Amino acid sequence: MASDSGDRSIAPDDEADRSDIPAGSERIARRELAWPVDRQVYLTLDFECDYGTALEHNAYEAVTHVDKLVAVLERLDVPLTAFVQTELFDEQPETVETLRDGGVDVQFHPHSHTHRGRDHTEAERDHERTRWEIETSTERYREFFGSDPVGYRFPDGNVRRTDYELLTAAGYEFDASVFPSWRPGRFDNSDEPTVPAYLPDHDLVEIPFTVFDERLRVPTALSYCQLLGRPYTDLLVAHPPSVVMFNIHMHDLVTPSSYADLPRFYRAVYARNPDGFAWLERVLTALDDRGYSFSVVDHVHDVLRERL
Repeated sequence: MASDSGDRSIAPDDEADRSDIPAGSERIARRELAWPVDRQVYLTLDFECDYGTALEHNAYEAVTHVDKLVAVLERLDVPLTAFVQTELFDEQPETVETLRDGGVDVQFHPHSHTHRGRDHTEAERDHERTRWEIETSTERYREFFGSDPVGYRFPDGNVRRTDYELLTAAGYEFDASVFPSWRPGRFDNSDEPTVPAYLPDHDLVEIPFTVFDERLRVPTALSYCQLLGRPYTDLLVAHPPSVVMFNIHMHDLVTPSSYADLPRFYRAVYARNPDGFAWLERVLTALDDRGYSFSVVDHVHDVLRERL
C-alpha cells in the first residue's frame, strides 16, 4: 500500500462561513473547509489505557501488543497518526518507543494525560481539570519527544466549546476530536459538519472523525465495525466515503485481562473483537484494493493551514 500526499481537493456540500453552532448560550464562528485529498485513508490510533474511561482504574496491558500492530503496518505500508495518552510515558514507555521506532511513518500527538472522563456536574471544576490535562500532557510530550506538539485529541471525542481556548493557550494548531454523530451520555454532534473547519477566534483547525455518510452517521472506526458486525463492515468496505478517518484502539485488536473488570454493558460491547488484527487488515486491504491512498492527519492540517 502506498501513501500519498497528493492534492486533489474535495469540495464539501457547503463550504462557507458558519457562526450558527451553539455552545450553550454562546456561538462559535467557523469556516468549513474541503478535505485536501480525495480517496484517502487516515489511520489513527488512540494509544491509551485499556478501554479508555470504561474502567475505574487505568490498566495498560493492551498496549504491550503494539509490536504486532507495527508488524501489520510495516507489511501493508500504512502510515499512522497516534494520539498518545502521556501517562504511558511513565507506565509503559517502551510501547511508545516501539511505535516510534517502527518501519512506517508515525506522527504523534497528545491524547490527555490520565484519560479521565468529563465532570458533568460542575462546569468550572471540569474546565480547570481539562486545563491541567492539556498542560500536563503537553509538557510530558515535550519531555519525551523533545518537540512541541501540533495537534490534540480529547478522550471519547468529548470536546467542549470552552476547550478550544485552552488548546490555543497551549500553542496547538489543530484538534481532531469531533465525532459528527451522536453518542448517548457523551455528545450529540448529529448536526456537525463532516468536513474540517477553521475556527478563526482560536486560530485552530478542527479535523473531525469521518462517518459513513450524511444520513448514516456511524463513525468509520474499528470499534463500530466490531460492535455492528459484518453487515456494517461489508457496507463500509463496499461503499466507503471519499475520505476515511479509520480509528483504532489497542483494545480493539486484543482482549486484555482487564476485560473482566468492565461493567456488564461494556463487556457486551467489547465481546465482539475475537480477532481484531484480522479485522483491521481486512478493512485496510479492501480500501487499498479500491484505490485509496494512505496518509497522516498532519498532512490534512498542513495543506489546510497553507490555504487559510
